[in-house]
Amino acid sequence: MAIFKSTPMTEDVRKSISNQTFAIVRGQNVARKKISRNSSKTVPQQQQRARIKRMADVEELFDLSSEIGFPKRPATWTTANAFTSANLKNGALTVDDTLEVTVDYAQILCSQGRRKLPRKFTVTADAENQTLTFTHSVELRGRNRNVNDKLYAMVVAPELEDAELLDLGTRAESEPVVVEVPEDWDMTSLEVYVFALSPNGKVASDSRHLTVE
Repeated sequence: MAIFKSTPMTEDVRKSISNQTFAIVRGQNVARKKISRNSSKTVPQQQQRARIKRMADVEELFDLSSEIGFPKRPATWTTANAFTSANLKNGALTVDDTLEVTVDYAQILCSQGRRKLPRKFTVTADAENQTLTFTHSVELRGRNRNVNDKLYAMVVAPELEDAELLDLGTRAESEPVVVEVPEDWDMTSLEVYVFALSPNGKVASDSRHLTVE
């Protein structure tokens, strides 16, 4: 494996040339000798390959939140690297012996950091009006809390492979936030996450998966 600096000739190369394969790994340009055949024959190896392949699709679904939700990460990592690493570690994706991949959406982290979310956070669905209502406890002081922290919600419709990132205002605002969701979204199958960002956007909280009431 070799790490190289991007040039005008190589910056768009992402696949294979001759016996070399080019890719971006943890934010760095990497060249490897092309593998002529797949040597991953054991079940654990095949499961890992299936897990990583599915993770790429999941990361793409959550890219709106991961772009701002992982401000603290190694300098060479992209936000996609940070999302993938966090969710491979926490077991959000499992693979059985038939290589069927299951995503546990309740375990997904769409942000990560030491900021604290409000202790109480709820979301209520109104299927008739196709809206979600978010409420949270108001906490103006406390460890890893700031009155001007920004609050966000990531709402995902897995079956449609669609998602929206919602701005819920600041920690100090006490009024419920009501938002409309697209008409074709099934209100009974939404996955909802909330997280906080410091006023300068440099420190995030771990995201929290909410049960839609």
